[in-house]
Amino acid sequence: MVMDVFLPLLLVIALVWVLKNAVEDVMHASKGQNSPRREFWDKRWTAREKRTGKPRPKATGFWSRGPLRRYLFDSWADAWSNANTKRADRVDDERAAYEAARAEQVAARDAALAAAAEQRTQLHRSTPGPAPVAGPAEAQPAPAGTATAVKDPASIPTPTPEELAAMFARPSVPNPASPTGPAAPTSKEESPMAVSNTPEVSGHASAKNYADAMAKAATAAVTSLEQTIASMTAGKVGGPALGHLAKAQESATAMAAELRAAHSVLAKHDAVGEAYQANKDAGDKDWMTKE
Repeated sequence: MVMDVFLPLLLVIALVWVLKNAVEDVMHASKGQNSPRREFWDKRWTAREKRTGKPRPKATGFWSRGPLRRYLFDSWADAWSNANTKRADRVDDERAAYEAARAEQVAARDAALAAAAEQRTQLHRSTPGPAPVAGPAEAQPAPAGTATAVKDPASIPTPTPEELAAMFARPSVPNPASPTGPAAPTSKEESPMAVSNTPEVSGHASAKNYADAMAKAATAAVTSLEQTIASMTAGKVGGPALGHLAKAQESATAMAAELRAAHSVLAKHDAVGEAYQANKDAGDKDWMTKE
């Protein structure tokens, strides 16, 4: 019962004492003076030094460089160091996880591209027919003019667009030795490669038709070369042969583009012929354009 009365009273007295000292310290510090409490302890320590002859001990409390302060400062520094180490480890783990995921994505993409390339190669790869079985009596010598094999692949010349046009302009005929050989086309409309080697261009219409037929022949040559390169690549063929075929394909592609451009320009000239047909009494070009 007594403690219930005196304990709050003691707490109030202690609080008032702390507040009083704090207010006095602040007031004297604002004036640049020491508080009476500080002066009291200074006088007491000075008298003790005179009496005992021993110097006043240095402060070793919280605000001095004593063990407690060193411990707290070391703990604070260790905490920051540990935090930095953990952060660096976390960043390294995140970077390693990102690089691993990126490597998996790149590997999956490369595998998909390789599969797509293999699929395209399989689609373009021509299926060879059964080889004919010829006995000794059925063997025939090669006809005159047949090209012989060249020992050095590097000596094979790169065909020019004109040579390609002449080569693919010949009409296709069936192969009598192979039952699966391609059948000859029945008309010029069925095969774009059936173009005469020596066309007769006598006017605008024949020139336009010739350019169109040659463009189709060059396009067919590009397709044939692409299939041949794919088949040779699948057969592990290497060396300059593939390079020469690739150059031939590029030449045929350029030739087809030029022929299509020529056909397009000639098609624009149709209006001139139609105008002449509609106005047969008109004068010539010099007469119509000189004024």
